[in-house]
Amino acid sequence: MLSRLPVGSLKNVGASFAGARSRAFSGMRVAPPLASRATLASATVLAVGSVAWYTNLYGTLPFIGEVHANSPAEEGLHSPQYPWSHSGLLDSFDHASIRRGYQVYREVCAACHSLDRTAWRNLVGVSHTVDEVKAMAEEVEYEDGPNDQGEMFQRPGKLSDYMPPPYPNEEAARASNSGALPPDLSLIVKARHGGADYIFALLTGYRDPPAGFEIRDDMNYNPYFPGNAIAMARVLFDGLVEYDDEPEHDERKKAGLKAVIIFSALTAVSLYVKRFKWSVIKSRKIPPMSSESWPPPLKYGSVSPRPPHGSLYRRRDWVAKCLGQMTDSNRAEAQAELRQVIADSFVNKTLWTTDWAGVQLKSHDGATVSNKKTKKATIFKTAGESALDPQDLAALNRRAARFQREHDIERQKNARNMGDHRSPYPGYGNPHLFKEHLGTPDTDEPESNHACFLNVPNWDRFTIVGTSQEIFKDYLRLTSEPKPEQIRPYPVLQQTLDQLKKRWREKVSYSWICSQFKSLRQDLTVQRIKNEFTVTVYEIHARMALEVGDMVEYNQCQAMLRNLYELGIPGKVEEFTAYRILMLLHGRNRSELNLERIRALMVMTKAYKTISLSFIQNELAFDTLAVAREFLMDHRAGFFQNPNSPDMEKILDCKPAGAPLAQVFEEKYRKVQIKGAV
Repeated sequence: MLSRLPVGSLKNVGASFAGARSRAFSGMRVAPPLASRATLASATVLAVGSVAWYTNLYGTLPFIGEVHANSPAEEGLHSPQYPWSHSGLLDSFDHASIRRGYQVYREVCAACHSLDRTAWRNLVGVSHTVDEVKAMAEEVEYEDGPNDQGEMFQRPGKLSDYMPPPYPNEEAARASNSGALPPDLSLIVKARHGGADYIFALLTGYRDPPAGFEIRDDMNYNPYFPGNAIAMARVLFDGLVEYDDEPEHDERKKAGLKAVIIFSALTAVSLYVKRFKWSVIKSRKIPPMSSESWPPPLKYGSVSPRPPHGSLYRRRDWVAKCLGQMTDSNRAEAQAELRQVIADSFVNKTLWTTDWAGVQLKSHDGATVSNKKTKKATIFKTAGESALDPQDLAALNRRAARFQREHDIERQKNARNMGDHRSPYPGYGNPHLFKEHLGTPDTDEPESNHACFLNVPNWDRFTIVGTSQEIFKDYLRLTSEPKPEQIRPYPVLQQTLDQLKKRWREKVSYSWICSQFKSLRQDLTVQRIKNEFTVTVYEIHARMALEVGDMVEYNQCQAMLRNLYELGIPGKVEEFTAYRILMLLHGRNRSELNLERIRALMVMTKAYKTISLSFIQNELAFDTLAVAREFLMDHRAGFFQNPNSPDMEKILDCKPAGAPLAQVFEEKYRKVQIKGAV
């Protein structure tokens, strides 16, 4: 078709096409700069908007830090960042820790705060099993209906139900908390700036208000709360909640990792030793020895033909003799000394030249003397009975009785002269134990007494008695065996307590006083001193800890005082029992009360066949019969002979109720020692 057009027309078309092409290229050269500027402006607007949105949502600039719109007094002190175990990129939540957190909420926080947006099923697989959650849900009654008659009814809770609030409405919650509304805790971590760091800092950040800061009587000072004044008082204290399991998850993981590393290193070292060291020794050929190359003292007939008792004992016979003289009380010490003696003689190159007949172990001295005395008394007694006539034997017996009476009279006089003085160190109040401690035998004791106590370990010989004369000494955790020159003796410890009481009246820093008291307690423990002075030390430290609010040291002193009181050592038992009761009432902790009730029920079910519910209410101090019945049902012991009768007439069948009570006691009230509770 183009071939039919005139040549001029083709030229015009070509020119127009070339012009259009040149205009298109010129437009393209102008468009990129305009497009790049528009893209840059759009990207800038998007970045600034994203930063503003992130800052408004989280309160911090991304990758930079904090941004505060108001002053710290208005917004509260910013919480620090804590090293949570689940904060890592590949870390997950600790389900045992979540279970303990729910236990804290149920025993402490649930009195005022609700979890309205959390259903029971949300706990399944996270902190509890399905059966446990069902049991907890069934403890709560929910209103449902209408039924076939059009009436509302009460039913036990199900997994789909939401957790009940502590108050029926907001007005009741405000009235119970001085006008303040306790917030719902379902989404509290997401709803608060700072998340878990803020919650932890708020709960543990209660302080005394600084000078010049005015606060109402019904408010509490907390620097992390906006306005620094919060209506909620401090509710969490160490030892307030008795956990079902141990809260040492992170410590166990770290210890397990260290153990894996150590065992891996030991495995590598053992493989190296077996491959390159032991295999060479094992494959080495040992040439046979002739009689000329054998050490001369061990050759048969090399020793002068003297009587057996004067010859050199062979080491094997001496070792057999030592092993035969060992008793249960000194076996470990004698074996250690035996190995040490042989090793020293080998190092000194006297293994073949030592006269082993004259070597006696120190640990065998007391046992040998006692055995010799017993054997000698037996031999003399047998020989006397066979060689003397009845009259001479009767005269010897009367003489022995007279000497024994004289010894007893002399011993009683010495006891009266000593009075009731008791040494603070265990075993030193008895003169015979004191002689054993010094290594001197008690010749006044009958021979039979030595033979009777041969197998009783003398623990007093291992008691450390300090020699340091320093009045004050900072507390340091023991990492090795204590040395006597670093331990203060009993008289110096008494002077230390007097000085610490004077310093406390002079308003000295509590941190220094606490360190000194911990060092004092450590010296008492190392020296096994448990008397009235020990009780006084712990009581004074517990009172000081209460004054400054140091609940960690108070709980440690309280636990030690309970052990000392159980030993029968006198002290302020009523005072510290009252302190413990007040702490339990303040924390609403009924675990120990229920523990004693379970123990009483276990005894009662073993002693009786049937018990009335009213008797259980009176004996175990329940408020009402309904509370007593619910307690039995909660602990799987509600086996009544007449379950449909009124509570006043209900009779408990003790035989089937005994086994569940013992099982519940082991499962629910098993005590676990906690260190470092969060």
